[in-house]
Amino acid sequence: MPQSLKEVIQQIDWKFKRLDVAFDINSDYDNHVFLRPHGNTKTFSRETWSGYYLGGNYSKVKVAVYDRNAKEQSRGKDITHSHSTRFEFRFRPKLSEQTSIHDFNTDFIFDSLTKFNFVEDVTKLDTSKWNKNRLYGLRKNVSNKRKYKSKWKRLDKKDQDELKRLTEVYRIPFESHFELNKANLFKWTNNSHKASNEAV
Repeated sequence: MPQSLKEVIQQIDWKFKRLDVAFDINSDYDNHVFLRPHGNTKTFSRETWSGYYLGGNYSKVKVAVYDRNAKEQSRGKDITHSHSTRFEFRFRPKLSEQTSIHDFNTDFIFDSLTKFNFVEDVTKLDTSKWNKNRLYGLRKNVSNKRKYKSKWKRLDKKDQDELKRLTEVYRIPFESHFELNKANLFKWTNNSHKASNEAV
């Protein structure tokens, strides 16, 4: 990071309006599966490249899931990513909850990440082919709330419970990855501005 940018960041008590935390996975985009966090989650897909969103534009947490390589190709760029599947969490706190970048608590990020049960590769699940196909079918219809709900309701309670169990056991532990790397992620912030104010 350029020193001039560091100085601007550190000398002003900025508050963040939106914060993105992304995880790139080294697996085929088509192989990931998940269950919606709750029934009223808004979903919509991208028409120009493989991907979809969970949550609305003004949700406190909106998730974008997409194939990075397909996105590059749609923009006419000759770029290939080895870790092509991206899970991008976009945090947008309410105005009253916005805090200084030098003094904000990351607990809300950790807590939010625990609520999503994405599975990296359905083919590696230790379960029947039927269950794998069920999970894949649900994810395939994620952007159509009616179809998703219809597919889910057709399942027996026993099958629903088993799919929930599978996604909980095999989910990507985003919160653990975040906790291990947050110090490095936020090293561009420090308490120099706060300390200088206190000294004055």
